[in-house]
Amino acid sequence: MEEKTAPRQELQVNIRNMREGDIEEVLSIDRKTTGKNRAFTYDFSPLGGELIMSVVAEADGKIVGFLLGQRSSSSYDATDIALVQNIGVDPEYHHHHIGTKLMQFFTECCKKRGLDSIHAMVRSQDDQLIPFLKSMKFIEGKLVEFVKPLKR
Repeated sequence: MEEKTAPRQELQVNIRNMREGDIEEVLSIDRKTTGKNRAFTYDFSPLGGELIMSVVAEADGKIVGFLLGQRSSSSYDATDIALVQNIGVDPEYHHHHIGTKLMQFFTECCKKRGLDSIHAMVRSQDDQLIPFLKSMKFIEGKLVEFVKPLKR
């Protein structure tokens, strides 16, 4: 006799614009994903991002993901752009496409604001974020980072 398993219920996720009261939950997810205990100011430094350009994912009555964005002017082609400063998903909620939902919502917000493009800087060896960005139709940009180390 074949055992029947209950169908896995899809996680209900709500994506919305970030509010000031979300900061502690966002920092908690950041600590879980980075292992760092970063502080913040109202402009989200050092996490980066602006409140008006940032979004969160809610599920099970709590925040389970975030995307911190920022509006900027591109110095090399004189356009208004969006920058993805930071994105994080609670490890307990991986594999529910929360990052995809955050990026889709953020993209629509950027389109409504009339921005020309969305940019994200990533370490060249990041084997998680690079495939994710490519799956979201990001392409390699024109800029190359140059670094001058100051410590010996």
